[in-house]
Amino acid sequence: MKKLFTLAALALCALTINAQTTISFSEVKAGGSLNGQTITSTLDGFSLTVTDTKKKVSVDGNEARFGTAESNTLYEYRLKSGGKSSSANCMSIAVPSSGTLEICVRTGKNGETDRNLVLTQDGKELYNKVVQEADATSITLEDGNSSNVYPIVAVPVSKGTVDVAYPTNSLNFYAFTFTPTTTSISSTVQAKKTNNVADYNLAGQRVDKNYKGIVISDGKKVIRK
Repeated sequence: MKKLFTLAALALCALTINAQTTISFSEVKAGGSLNGQTITSTLDGFSLTVTDTKKKVSVDGNEARFGTAESNTLYEYRLKSGGKSSSANCMSIAVPSSGTLEICVRTGKNGETDRNLVLTQDGKELYNKVVQEADATSITLEDGNSSNVYPIVAVPVSKGTVDVAYPTNSLNFYAFTFTPTTTSISSTVQAKKTNNVADYNLAGQRVDKNYKGIVISDGKKVIRK
């Protein structure tokens, strides 16, 4: 029965690690209130840190859909950078493993066609493209009304910190989503599995990791000295 519980726990762990995790916003925040704050998520190690010493970054209510015409998500709040990035106005995202980072971002102004989003990690540029309102797709909702759907920026990332820059002018961020790669999931689950393998002596008695001599570990004979 104990073995069954262990397997069930491993399966649950795999499902938890495999799930996408999103950081979004649910309430209004005044400029400067997020300075030095780290917004955490349900996934340990995935977080957003904001630097806003000039009190320009804020959160307000603003609806926008992101995704594709077939599959999209409506967000009701946005984080406004309040100007171009600098040492006094910037953001960074911590990611716990390799995977895909998705960012829901737009300018909010049709006439702005030069505002770019730049993502870097360990000095390497991961992404540098202009964000335009014209990239949105128009769809018809179930109630008959039309709505724009904005594309999601998606980039592969490694474990560490991703720096978010907007060097031309302000951008509006609605959500940050992280999905671990299959390799990261497998490695984590395998490590947990290895740590839970029971060892037995030749008499069939369970022994701890400090036992010296011949043991049966994971179905194999091992000599511990």
